[in-house]
Amino acid sequence: MEIKDLTNEQVINFMEYLGSDLSPKSNDRQLIFNTCLCHNGDSYKLFYYTESKTFHCYSSCGHIGSLIDLLIHINKYDFKDAVNEIKNFFGISNQPMLRKGFRIKKKLKQDDIRDIQIELLPTSKKPYVYKIFQQIPIEEWERENISFEVLKTYQIHYNPYENQIVIPHFCWHDKDRPVGIRVRNLDEDKAKSFGKYIPLWYDSKCYNHRLSLNLYGLNINEQAIKKRKKVIVFEGEKSVLQMATMYKNNPSVAICGSNFSREQKKILLDLGIEELIIAFDRQFKTKGDEEYIAWKNKISKLVQDIKDVVSISVIWDEDNLLDYKDSPSDKGKKIFEKLLKNRVNIIQFEGVIK
Repeated sequence: MEIKDLTNEQVINFMEYLGSDLSPKSNDRQLIFNTCLCHNGDSYKLFYYTESKTFHCYSSCGHIGSLIDLLIHINKYDFKDAVNEIKNFFGISNQPMLRKGFRIKKKLKQDDIRDIQIELLPTSKKPYVYKIFQQIPIEEWERENISFEVLKTYQIHYNPYENQIVIPHFCWHDKDRPVGIRVRNLDEDKAKSFGKYIPLWYDSKCYNHRLSLNLYGLNINEQAIKKRKKVIVFEGEKSVLQMATMYKNNPSVAICGSNFSREQKKILLDLGIEELIIAFDRQFKTKGDEEYIAWKNKISKLVQDIKDVVSISVIWDEDNLLDYKDSPSDKGKKIFEKLLKNRVNIIQFEGVIK
């Protein structure tokens, strides 16, 4: 797959990773995003035309171009860095395609991850708006083994008007400061149209934030992680809540997606961890199939920049204990502990299958 082959859903996922959410007014011909990316705006005038695969900002900035051009524009990247970030996010091979008259440049070494600086996310306007919603037991998540006590601890609320679970996110550096609010769409139609997890929309304002600059659950679990010198990294918020229901001392966080950013790794390394456990969803149906190989390769690539810095292991379901797309925590404590016990060291993991 090449960048030009990205689907609409993949573009939406990448834009959410960057911190720009999708407008409900989007359709199959045009996806409409928040202008916070291209010029720190707060309107929905950044259009992505699905046929031409180009962006056009219909505001003062007037940006026009591809996804690569947008990344160059917002992060001041050169072309190569923009391409690499997109390819790394989607696990696209970086094998160069040669053309006559061109030579491959030597790959530049990245800065040591321990030396990078992390941008602190701003506090949104009306940051405590989530408190206007109900804090009640949520039947759908009770069935997913998440207790009401845990919902209260993590300040989870429920919006009955939109049938959404409201999930506030707090700053990794200042545990009491909200930086964004996400929701879980319980209506299947909304989940299919806009995604299961999206930023909260309330009173014509979107409470989005750059997911790559924060870790869900760290505000609650930092001391447990420091004490055990170990962290379990999940994809989604729900897994952190399931772990909190199972364990009093919960050393887990969620990256809110499948892209493990350098900033997120840096935050965890600074806690003094000695082991980092990858506990991503089971994104394959059968051992050895195409999805299995691609998912294994993506996970391996995500930790290349820290595997010489900290011990890394991977929860990898070789025994079919999970269903397709299950999180390792979805089947309860007994299954999770079996998966945890059988986790694979990254060196062994990279040799599982080529």
